[in-house]
Amino acid sequence: MRKSDVLRVQDVRDAYRLIGDCRDLGGEPALWYVRMLSGLCHLVGARMACGGEGFWIRGAGPIRPISIFDAGFDPRDRELLLAFWRDVGPQGDPLWHALGNVSLERVVTRPRSALIPDAVWCGSTAFNDYRRPAGIHHDLVSVCQVSDRGAVAAINLTRGASERDFSPRDVRLLEFFQAELCPLIGRQLVSTTEPSPRDLSPRLRQALACLLEGDSEKQAAARLGLSPTTMHQYVTALYRRFGVRSRAQLLAHMLRRSGRAERMRSSTADANASAVAVASNTVEEH
Repeated sequence: MRKSDVLRVQDVRDAYRLIGDCRDLGGEPALWYVRMLSGLCHLVGARMACGGEGFWIRGAGPIRPISIFDAGFDPRDRELLLAFWRDVGPQGDPLWHALGNVSLERVVTRPRSALIPDAVWCGSTAFNDYRRPAGIHHDLVSVCQVSDRGAVAAINLTRGASERDFSPRDVRLLEFFQAELCPLIGRQLVSTTEPSPRDLSPRLRQALACLLEGDSEKQAAARLGLSPTTMHQYVTALYRRFGVRSRAQLLAHMLRRSGRAERMRSSTADANASAVAVASNTVEEH
């Protein structure tokens, strides 16, 4: 291993500093993801970045995207990204096919050049319809398993044709970052694969609102004109939906998901103006 390929102490410090920034914004994926991607562009030296979450049991089928966010894309390039994910998706991208055949490690990080020969890549739809028009030639991708149920987080950093390919040190830095960040997803960092209050039925949303306002089950039942038995069934459904076992855990989960995000939103709006989430028929914005 060459000395230039080894991570430096400053690399590790900068990575942990960026992870700390993400934790500060962890109550809202649209905030911490765009901060992460813009920070990685600076940390690794990438022109543009995109990433998000989905469900993927590698080797057993294609990835099912849930969210995708970006940093560094201008409006035209963002439209190309959106169109590609809507019309083709990862199932039509040879890069994701190649990643699916890599040994099933918790974190897999590879430059495109290590996965697909140039001749195959330059003849692909993914390159000619999306990456080449956007000025993208080099890709560095990293996929991390977030949960045993197939939830994954993915990061894709890019460089142009006139720039150098990603080095072994770049690969190590992104893999180190992913390995340290991913255990926080679904904990200090809200995951887009987690159930959202917006997915609830109107009655369940009303029941949740009563609980968040401090009502007991009996008080909530009276406010909503429900029997205590029905209200208890709603509360049980909320526990099951959000993977908690008590009212205290439910309130803590909802505070982490929404309360902190509201406090941070105004202070981060300007910083994230150039990094926004995109959505399509196959990619849901959360």
